[in-house]
Amino acid sequence: MELKIKMTDCILIPASLNRNGYGQLFYQGKNQRAHRVVWMRANGPIPKNKVIDHICHDPKKCEGGITCSHRACINLEHMRLTTQQENIMAGLHNIDNRSHCNQGHPFIKENIMVRKSGKRECSQCNRERSRRNWANRKVGA
Repeated sequence: MELKIKMTDCILIPASLNRNGYGQLFYQGKNQRAHRVVWMRANGPIPKNKVIDHICHDPKKCEGGITCSHRACINLEHMRLTTQQENIMAGLHNIDNRSHCNQGHPFIKENIMVRKSGKRECSQCNRERSRRNWANRKVGA
């Protein structure tokens, strides 16, 4: 049986995903994100001030976050070298259309807080993070 892959398709590496949903490979003595390894093998080292952006993410099919299958894509046609700021800004246009945060909590009026920077955050995630931090302080005291 011949495997046919169109270059427009995502090439996923589902065998090993890290806790953030990115494909990972053991490369140069350590686990590394698969898309970064593929990029480096094809294009050389990634400059210190650059990141690899997956341009294949389709907000109509996926809201992003750790369950996003595009994080496991290793198709070079679906990647671009960019700054972290550009990568964040490219994804921001999808945030206002999302119905849930990365942890699955609903983005409803009662569950959204807006930072001075304009960034939307999930109030429930923020409360849970604060509780964990408080509990950790108590243990360490």
